[in-house]
Amino acid sequence: MISYKITLKGLVQGVGFRPFVYREAKVHAMMGFVINTADGVVIEAEGCECEAFIKALRENLPKHARIDSMEIVEREFCGYSDFEIRESTLGVGSVAIPLDTALCPACQAEMDDSSNRRYRYPFINCTDCGPRYTIIQIPPYDRVRTSMKHFTMCSKCEAEYTDPSSRRYHAEPISCPDCGPKLRFLDNNGNEIAGDPIALAVEMLKAGKIIALKGLGGFHLMCDATSDTSVSELRRRKHRKTKPLAVMFSSLEQLETYTEMNEDERSIINGPIKPIVIVRAKNGTNLSAHVAPAIDRLGVFLPYTPLHRLLFEAIDFPLIATSANISDEPIIVRADEIAHRLGNVVDGILSHDRSIINALDDSVIQMAQGRVVMLRMGRGFAPHTLPLTNPLTKSILALGAHHKSAIALGAKKNMVLSGHIGDLGSIEADGYFERTIKTFKRFYDCEPDSLIHDLHPTYTSTRYAVENNKDHIGVQHHYAHILACMGEYGLDEKVLGFAFDGTGYGEDGNLWGGEVMIADTHGFERIGFLKPFALLGGDKAIKEPRRIALSLLFERYSLDEVLVLKSPTTEAFLDHEIRQLHHMWLKKINAPLSSSMGRLFDAVASLGGFIQTLDYEGQGGMIMESFVDDSITEPFDFTVTDREIVLSPMVEQIVVLSRQSDAKRLIASRFIATVEVMMQHFVDSHSELPIIIGGGVFQNHALMSRLYRRFGNGRFYAQQQTPINDGSIALGQLYYTLHNLPHPEDAGSFRGL
Repeated sequence: MISYKITLKGLVQGVGFRPFVYREAKVHAMMGFVINTADGVVIEAEGCECEAFIKALRENLPKHARIDSMEIVEREFCGYSDFEIRESTLGVGSVAIPLDTALCPACQAEMDDSSNRRYRYPFINCTDCGPRYTIIQIPPYDRVRTSMKHFTMCSKCEAEYTDPSSRRYHAEPISCPDCGPKLRFLDNNGNEIAGDPIALAVEMLKAGKIIALKGLGGFHLMCDATSDTSVSELRRRKHRKTKPLAVMFSSLEQLETYTEMNEDERSIINGPIKPIVIVRAKNGTNLSAHVAPAIDRLGVFLPYTPLHRLLFEAIDFPLIATSANISDEPIIVRADEIAHRLGNVVDGILSHDRSIINALDDSVIQMAQGRVVMLRMGRGFAPHTLPLTNPLTKSILALGAHHKSAIALGAKKNMVLSGHIGDLGSIEADGYFERTIKTFKRFYDCEPDSLIHDLHPTYTSTRYAVENNKDHIGVQHHYAHILACMGEYGLDEKVLGFAFDGTGYGEDGNLWGGEVMIADTHGFERIGFLKPFALLGGDKAIKEPRRIALSLLFERYSLDEVLVLKSPTTEAFLDHEIRQLHHMWLKKINAPLSSSMGRLFDAVASLGGFIQTLDYEGQGGMIMESFVDDSITEPFDFTVTDREIVLSPMVEQIVVLSRQSDAKRLIASRFIATVEVMMQHFVDSHSELPIIIGGGVFQNHALMSRLYRRFGNGRFYAQQQTPINDGSIALGQLYYTLHNLPHPEDAGSFRGL
């Protein structure tokens, strides 16, 4: 007989971990107990099959559990007579926050079984599925600390909840038709309509109407994705002209008739989280052309709540399922707010009385060469917890960037990155930003000692740091991109970093975005950057890439030459407009300089005739991506002079190519190849360093696929667990601070996952 004390840390709460340990103990005839503590899950186990029991703990984990460390210590034999689950002794913020998950197969089978008491029940769940973070008010994750505290369990549910052999043992959202939440269907003024709520929603959708449906982390706006009329009307009402809309399909089989998926994409789409996944669309389907205009990729997902599934039982067409919000603001979580703010958008509201405590958007990812590229971190992935091996004595709050806002907190034994908040600058987004900060402080029972922010002086997050009268540090935006990737992998060595995005405030006061740097956790050296070009009209140029393209033409040609040039860019202007913009360029009037790779993508989209004015961020790059031919690998010409990457030769070649019949395919393919070769130039000069990438430009599927093929067999690091865009700036800010605290004893040592 051997006796061990086993301490496990990681994602071990709200995932059925203790009943899993209990069942394995029974299988291997172990005696002792399992308990949740502030140090993690602690097991005292004794018996003749200790080695087999420990092996089972490692190999048979619940699907959503994650073990970051396992400490095994042999101890004195106690002579336990049974194995039991003991009451938790958790402290606030001592474990990873449990994550929301999609409906599991076991619950799905029950809700399809007419003899089961939860037949067609829209809130069915167990320890393997259902809401977690979105319903928590404060850890630890117990029912009394969630929005389910308002629903008293019936005797049958309580019997399951207290039975360690049941998969609903301590499933905190457990309920049934007798004791759980209730559905309601409302009109667009918030007045309840009598009748079966699901039937009423189905009736509206079949009639081409638009509804709002309450999901796990907020409301979806839904309509018939095959109806040009419905999708166009949604766009008109929501003032969303061409930005792609996500589509929910009833099943994998239906999805396969509309898209081309590889096995990696199929696995994630049909997995336990069911995020939105960007895949290639098939031609010739009945999907409305207004779903994703001018691009060949779709954001698709499957029903992930029982309520979504019930809707599709009566509908045989795919549905638009886009976040219910206003122009990049946070997702709406209350029916009364839908009626107040989007009553002019929806015709009806399918809601229920289980409150959403913490709003959370759907996650959006894509696959590149078998690797995940996280575009938006939300449901099922956020908050993302990275463990510290030693606890912090001080807490640190990183406030992130302005666009795709997210925050990160370093407190006690964890680094935690929040989910997607939205673009700051509106009353609603700024309010949600501050509520998320309060939530994290409440979850981890701390008041941050230091605030970390972007260098940009007018960002909401920067102003928050300055106005709170605490110690605060600014971290350069693109350096934070590199640090975020280093943080995900736990790197603290010198690296070669590429930070390519749309905009970031540089240390010289200019707008950076095409940066090559040698960096470590203490600082960086800028060893390469795009030669700065003018954004004619300032912010207006971001919406009109033709203005950026025109400034590149002014760099290469005289005004007289530009006026007679046959180019899609010059054809987008009248002669007097070109003369006026040339005067602005020459005199540097409202023409800030930028070294942004994202803005270069926009300019090439104009020069190549893809698009001249944008409706949403990254539109030019997404349209170009549709034309990329991987068999074309010849780059355009460029030079590197005193760290500056000079693009004039490329501009001239694009102007010539734009006159050919196959111009778009050639320009898009050769431009992506140019970025790839541009990076290779610096890699060749610093081959001893690992390669780190970060920034929104790397959301481009064609580019990422080529980079993985070129560099993927070496020390090439790209984020997979956290957003590659500004959604992880806060993680980079926090990672920098952990390595640069004035007193090393204040910091916990970090181990990447």
